[in-house]
Amino acid sequence: MNKKLIALAVAGVISGYGAAANASTTVSGFVDVGYVLADETYDDSSDAATLGASPAAKNSKDGTFSSKGEVDVISTMGAVTARIDIDVDVSATGDSATLEQAHIAWDLGSVTLFGGSFNNPLGADGQDKPDMEFNSHSVVYNIMDNQTTLNDGNNVSGVAVAGAIGPVTVTGAYLNDIGGAAEENSMALILNASPIEGLDLELGMVTQDDQMTTGATPVATTAGDVMDFNVTYRIAGAAVGLDYMSTDNILDSAYTFWAGYTMDKFSAKLRAENVSFDAAGSTDHEVITFYGSYKAAENLKIGLEIRDAETGAVKGTSPGLFRNNAITGVGEGMTTTLKMTATF
Repeated sequence: MNKKLIALAVAGVISGYGAAANASTTVSGFVDVGYVLADETYDDSSDAATLGASPAAKNSKDGTFSSKGEVDVISTMGAVTARIDIDVDVSATGDSATLEQAHIAWDLGSVTLFGGSFNNPLGADGQDKPDMEFNSHSVVYNIMDNQTTLNDGNNVSGVAVAGAIGPVTVTGAYLNDIGGAAEENSMALILNASPIEGLDLELGMVTQDDQMTTGATPVATTAGDVMDFNVTYRIAGAAVGLDYMSTDNILDSAYTFWAGYTMDKFSAKLRAENVSFDAAGSTDHEVITFYGSYKAAENLKIGLEIRDAETGAVKGTSPGLFRNNAITGVGEGMTTTLKMTATF
């Protein structure tokens, strides 16, 4: 489902990927089939034990297929809408199904009340493949995903109230601490606006308990309070987007800038990203991503992506140093992926 769930609900639109507009209960979802054409990063935990002794060891994800899917059930009775999203991940080692979202939206007229677990409304990048601009998530999304502790993606649990004040949708939320701190809560405030056709603006922040390491010189293990500003502008077939994040701890800032053009069934996009760390001696991350897609049918898109990341990690010096960064979710090197995504 589109991540701007709350803003859409305030506008009176809660729908799935292919849900019938006036049905009281709808079932929708998607299937995402992927293939890793080439992976020069060491981002799989099974490689950790071999990196020191054999830095040239083949990444276990190179040349592999993946298959993921989602089934969304939405039911509306009067002013109340209930939604459940179930994710399915089929891998070579076994199948798994997890609950992504389970929430209630209650239309109270001037405001909408949300309760349950739902996609984090902060940030520009969508969680599900049909809502993503590229095959891979942005570094800003990954940072938030690695801060939120719910077991399936960048999700939060709690209550939220959203309403329109003139042209601005204002959302306030009271949540379980996004980092999982016991007996603590997070607060979020998000402003959405579309002042002209094609232009979407968002400014938001969420608090988080500062969790620290033990010892004589404690170090923060969570990003603390997070602020995010993002803007997307679409006109004719062209589109540009910027997502900028700042945090209290660990990071100075992170940004994602992308631009693309769609002509008929074909689309091409370029994304540039940077992550600047707060800790002395940490190396900034720089990521460039090229993406092209073909809309083979009304509900089927085929996308090819090449992502190249520079993180400063070094192969072979110690197990695990060349794997994905725990904060940004990015590994040193180039990854090429092919995906087919069909919605229903």
